[in-house]
Formats: sequence, C-alpha cells, structure tokens
Amino acid sequence: MSTPTLPSDFAEAFTVPTTGGLELRVYRLLKVPDEAVPALIFAHANGFNAGCYQPFLSRLSAHFRVFAYDARGHGNSSRPLDNLEHDYAMVRFAEDLSAITARVRRMIGPDSGLHFASHSLGGLGAVLMEAELDEAPFDSLTLFEPPIYPPDDHPERAAALMHVPIFIRWAAGRRGIFPDRQALRAEMDNIITYRRFAPEMMEAYVAAAVEAGPDGGLVLRCPGVIESAIYGNCPYSGIFEQTAVVRTRARIYGTDQSVLPELHSWAPGTMASIAANMTQAEARTMPGCLHLMVQEDPAACAAAVADHALD
Repeated sequence: MSTPTLPSDFAEAFTVPTTGGLELRVYRLLKVPDEAVPALIFAHANGFNAGCYQPFLSRLSAHFRVFAYDARGHGNSSRPLDNLEHDYAMVRFAEDLSAITARVRRMIGPDSGLHFASHSLGGLGAVLMEAELDEAPFDSLTLFEPPIYPPDDHPERAAALMHVPIFIRWAAGRRGIFPDRQALRAEMDNIITYRRFAPEMMEAYVAAAVEAGPDGGLVLRCPGVIESAIYGNCPYSGIFEQTAVVRTRARIYGTDQSVLPELHSWAPGTMASIAANMTQAEARTMPGCLHLMVQEDPAACAAAVADHALD
C-alpha cells in the first residue's frame, strides 16, 4: 500500500482487511463537533478516492463524526489486477463496506447513530449490503446519483446502455502518467464535466488523484484498467431489481437536466424509479449540477446529507 490520500493532520488512517486478502484504507476525520453526534461513512465515486473529497468531508464534519475510505482498486487500498471481473464485481464493494462498517461500529460504540452517504459507485455497496448480504446497519442513506442501471422495460434502458462503451473506452484510454500536477490539471480542463469543479474540489482532486510513480512523474491512484473494468461490470449486475428489498430511509439525488441539455443523461428518470422501488426513499434533483455534483457544489451536497440524515 502507498501513502494515505487524506493528510495526517486531517484524518487518522487505519487498515481494514476484506475478502480475498485485500486491505482497505479507512479514515477517521480528526475534527469532531461533539462525541454525542452521530457518525457517518462516506463512499466515493469510481476513479476517485477519499482524498479527492477533502473539502466536502470537512463540511460534513460540522455535523457528524466522519469516516471515509479508499475503495478497492483506488487510492491507498489494495489494487489487484489478476481477475478484474471477480475482484471488481459489485458485490465485492458490499463486502468491503460490511467490513468497514463493523470496524466503525466497534469504534463508535453500540448506541451511536450511524449514517451513510455516497457519490456514484460508492452507493452500490450500501444497496447490495442490504439486498445481498442482509445487513442494514445505517439509519439513513444519502446517495448522489448511484450508477444503478434501469431494467429492460424501463424507458431509459437503451440510453443507459449507450453510455457503457463510452465510459469503458474513456477509462481504459485515460492518460495514467503525468510529469507534474500542472499537467494533470491541464488534462482535467479538457473534460467538460471536470471544468465545472468548485476550485477547492479541483485542488483536492489534483492533490489526491496521483502519487509518485516508480519511474518518476505522477501516476493515477486508480489505474485506468480498473476504472474501466468497474464501468464494464456495473450495467448487468441486476441491482435495480434488488433495490426493492432496501428498507433503510433513503434520499437519492439526480442530475439537473437543465444545466447542459445537449449533454444527454439517462439518470434522472432512473433515480426516480429506484426511489419508487424502495420502501422508504425519495428522489430529488441537485440544482445546477451534473453527475459530478459533489465536486461541483460541495456545500449544497454536504447540506443535503445533513438535512436528510438529521431530519
């Protein structure tokens, strides 16, 4: 394992073992508003890591005792490459979250409230933890556009599947080595959705998304081959149908389609359908934001988590 993605003066880093002999890097934010407040676990998006969300996590720490982690294949966690289909199947992320949650529960005690929030990929672990592993440890779920693909008879199914090869090719072809962080920033400025990052979130991304390479320069902390494999494993995992057994109180945020109408997204109708399929869920739009909403408006997203979890 390499170095933690969150600095030591911001978060305590510790290791949690998970399936397949892998290790996950987990973080406990040092800033704690009060020991009596509930705890919250945050899970990041594909291709990112906990460090990429530092300003957002800081905002959450005004309301919660915050824990975050680098998902398998990302950041400071194990990054196996031998069996991408198995090691990055969606249920693996549920197994990882189960292991992390058990450790966090021991740390916070049996009586503390425990909530969950996620961006994109991170939300699938919580859904499958409840649906496949029959574990429902959270008092609430706040999910920022989880990539749960609609079923065959859904009106957005065809549009969703059209995106799959685009994501797979883009991630597989990502530039993985940079001479310095300025070069990484220049690369990100070529991507329309990344240009919408709030300045502090872009700064966090540039600081945390890469690490020193073995032959010099900087390398991505989630190799493109892993990011691409996750995109490929996601669409046919049948998670939509499994949302029907999720009974935890949930709020799901989707893209604001008025922001860039020409950049067609399939997700908003699907987010509403997921919420309708769950027992206690509602779907909302994050105003003025696309899929990378946490990066675009970290203040609004942190407020949304607190509003839902502490309601």
